[in-house]
Amino acid sequence: MTRLFEPTCAERTNRKRRARAAVLRMAGMASLLSSLAAAEPESVDRQIPSDPGAESATPTNVHLQIRLSWGHQSAAERQFAIAFVTNNTEISRIRPVDFEAGDRGEELLCDTRAGGGDVDGVTLDLAWSEPIQPRRKVQSIWQYLLEHGTAEQVARLKDDPGLQPGAPLLAVLTNPDGTRGFSIGLEQLARHGAMWLPEHDLFATLADAPVEFATHLASLKGERVLDRVKREPESTLADWTSRWEDFGNPKQWDKSWETSWLGVKGHLVGTVARHGSLYKFGVDRWANVRPDYASPHRFRFDILWDGSQWSAQRIVDGLPVIVTRLERDGQRCQIEQFAAPISVESALEQCPLTRPAGTLSPGGGEGEKSESVFFTKVQITGTGPVRFGFRLATENTNRHPELRSLGGRPCVVDRETGAVWLMIETDPGLTLTAREPIADDKDPRIELDCAGELVPGETRTLVIKLPSPVVLPQGASELAALDVVHAREETVRYWENWLAQGARFEVPEPAVNDLFRANLWHALMLPRHRTDEHGVARIDLPYSNFAYGQFNADWPINQAVYVDYMLYGLRGHFAVAEEEFAAMFHSQQKPDGRVGGYAEWGVYSPSMLYSIGQNFLLSRDRASFERLLSASLKALDWCLAEVKRGQMLENAPGLIVAPLNDLSQDARAWAFPNAYFVAGLELFGRALEAYGHPRGKSVQTVAEQLRGDVERAFARASVQSPVVQLADGTWNNYVPCDALTPRRLLDLWYPTDVDTGALHLSRLSAIDPRGWLSSALLHDHEDNLFLNQWGMANEPVYNQQATAYLLRDEPEAAIRAFYSMMACAFSHQQLSPLEHRWAWGQYYGPPSTDGAWFELYRNLLVNELADDGTLFIGQATPRAWLANGQRITIDRAPTHFGPVNLRIESAVAAGSVTAQIEFLSDRRPDQVWLRFRHPDKARLRSVSLNGEAWSDFDAERELIRIAGKNASPFRVVARY
Repeated sequence: MTRLFEPTCAERTNRKRRARAAVLRMAGMASLLSSLAAAEPESVDRQIPSDPGAESATPTNVHLQIRLSWGHQSAAERQFAIAFVTNNTEISRIRPVDFEAGDRGEELLCDTRAGGGDVDGVTLDLAWSEPIQPRRKVQSIWQYLLEHGTAEQVARLKDDPGLQPGAPLLAVLTNPDGTRGFSIGLEQLARHGAMWLPEHDLFATLADAPVEFATHLASLKGERVLDRVKREPESTLADWTSRWEDFGNPKQWDKSWETSWLGVKGHLVGTVARHGSLYKFGVDRWANVRPDYASPHRFRFDILWDGSQWSAQRIVDGLPVIVTRLERDGQRCQIEQFAAPISVESALEQCPLTRPAGTLSPGGGEGEKSESVFFTKVQITGTGPVRFGFRLATENTNRHPELRSLGGRPCVVDRETGAVWLMIETDPGLTLTAREPIADDKDPRIELDCAGELVPGETRTLVIKLPSPVVLPQGASELAALDVVHAREETVRYWENWLAQGARFEVPEPAVNDLFRANLWHALMLPRHRTDEHGVARIDLPYSNFAYGQFNADWPINQAVYVDYMLYGLRGHFAVAEEEFAAMFHSQQKPDGRVGGYAEWGVYSPSMLYSIGQNFLLSRDRASFERLLSASLKALDWCLAEVKRGQMLENAPGLIVAPLNDLSQDARAWAFPNAYFVAGLELFGRALEAYGHPRGKSVQTVAEQLRGDVERAFARASVQSPVVQLADGTWNNYVPCDALTPRRLLDLWYPTDVDTGALHLSRLSAIDPRGWLSSALLHDHEDNLFLNQWGMANEPVYNQQATAYLLRDEPEAAIRAFYSMMACAFSHQQLSPLEHRWAWGQYYGPPSTDGAWFELYRNLLVNELADDGTLFIGQATPRAWLANGQRITIDRAPTHFGPVNLRIESAVAAGSVTAQIEFLSDRRPDQVWLRFRHPDKARLRSVSLNGEAWSDFDAERELIRIAGKNASPFRVVARY
């Protein structure tokens, strides 16, 4: 039954005044109306210039009647308490529709029971002045997404009200404190004609041209990405390598944003002879070699095989040995390259960590003495005459290379000093000659040819040794003494010994095993160990060896979290992590305790606490923790002062207001730093408590209070933000990355909204990862914000959605993110990481990308994310890894419950899967959860533990629960 209320003008005015006051009381947030009515903070639009020649337009009044109804799909009758607030929009009349006895409606408030077949609603008459400000200009990475995303994705983003300053909004509040509800962009509703919000069970349509609910549902043809993931076959790496182009591949890839360095363009694989060396080498897809960004030795080494075609390039066994293949006229050339120490003695030194705890590695400040040699071994097969050339340029206009013989070996040396740039060794039957001299004082260089005749079935070999730095004439004999075969063996042994020092992960997928192995040397090659101008041993930690500044440790969030915790901590290389933490404190900590760095990101200080806390909980190394404790407590005190200051803020009470990143430096209520303040304080508080420090509990209490403030603030911000459309045509909440700017920031840097955006709140549990805010974030990211809906942000180091899926126990979605990241963030055969995937300089070699991938990989198999006191094993193992006869092996994996060994063996053809779990310390979880994801999804029938029948399992969830205090090792057999 419909009742129409037609009050007098005076009654309407009084009711409106009373109702508005009631709404504000109900919401408990008198700032809501003013925040909706006011323009966004000035800083948001300051960078959008107005046209000085434009004439001011006369505002046009717009009128709209809309109908809102609720209870369409609620299975049972329930209470709906709804209030309305607008920004620059006037509600002139509201009329209830199909209210029953007991349902109440007074102007801006409705309180009804609906659902279970009963639908209630209201009709609102709205009016506003059409916005006259120009639309915001889309930032460049957003623009690339708009030009290259799926057609539907692009249409949804272009339709977003956030692009129009002053867009009229109607906020619909559904709980008393304003932390539930949503806002509708009224112009957007007018364009679409109807909006269905299933998460709120509310339907909006135009009152003068209504769309029936059933008709609207029938018109929705799309599907949300996460719904598609649930019904499709599980993701594989092959799925994603076929979608993501192999960046740098000459046969696939030619992008305008490819980076160039010393004359090479595109992909570089970084290598180094030893951890910490100043002398590093980058190899491009054609086997050309360059020093790293900060090398004191500058050169250019190029392959010159005219007319050749690129065939392939890969690394060998996940180690820094690079093999490139070229072809020309039926001849094939294989080029194998690697870096080694130039000293025979240092080549025999194996993996470090024989130094005393807390000292620099290897031998603190010795990096500039780690002279290296880069080997290029060329093997050519085929028939007929061959002429293989190469070039050496000095990058020094005061030096002039020329070909000489030293000790019977041809060398490229400085004309002025006699220093050796290259030493060349050739097979009999190959002749080395210099090409015509090149007279170019601005670019001194020499080109050489190696010529001979190829006989079928034979291989001609050429070895080129490139020392870095150059070798003085008296050192030529030491360079000559290096044998390429022996040097390669020692190089492999060195990196294998590093791998043996930490945890071992091995699964039935070679590419995953190779990337796991490559992760470690990617990180170990990054630091620059040197002695500074005061004679003090220092460690520089650049973001990448081929980008940005190379001195100090300017990016503590990337190094501390994504390398020192996610790589070194989770693999057990705690000594390396400690010295890097110390290096960051040394170069970046301010007198007040704050940890600075490039652009002074707001997350730097809490991220240090987060990482140091994580590593102590993993290692329980009290001596190491004590060495870092003084600097850590200073950072802690600064963080606590920031929390206290936030509680006094009028515009953002309870929040941290700080800069976000290098291109969004305004101090605002960004989600990213707020998430890290919550997680950093919590993890460091737990570490202090485990250590026995008296402040541990109080720090955790502050973190918990801050978590509540953050969740409430971002919930209110989401309610105020215009809803976004998803891929299935439905509408849902948008969660902003700045709690004080309730809209999508397409005019600001894409990483502001996505890479370093609000989804970090879910990853770090600053909001409930299973709650409605996290659900809204995940659907929006997957459907709208990831290029082509392929599950990766522009900076694939930020794969925070994957951790959220594990926290929500959604293994299919986590596996999809794992494989998509692997194909997107790493070159497909060289497995080298990159920073930006599209529309931005592609800087190669940041090991933080490795860290993000490894944390996800590790947590698929073993993690502490299920619950406090619970170790979850096999939570999201790809089903293919448990095919018949396959095995998963983990050795010495650090966990909060001590190191763990794991063996899982599949005999599904005989109806069983077996796991053996061994704890290597006295620390134990309260519970062990074990999941076997059967390759054919067969139903679990029975379980035995150490030979005895075990009944505590959930066949639907494929989950076995074991009390952690049982005797170790556990032998668990699941039968199907």
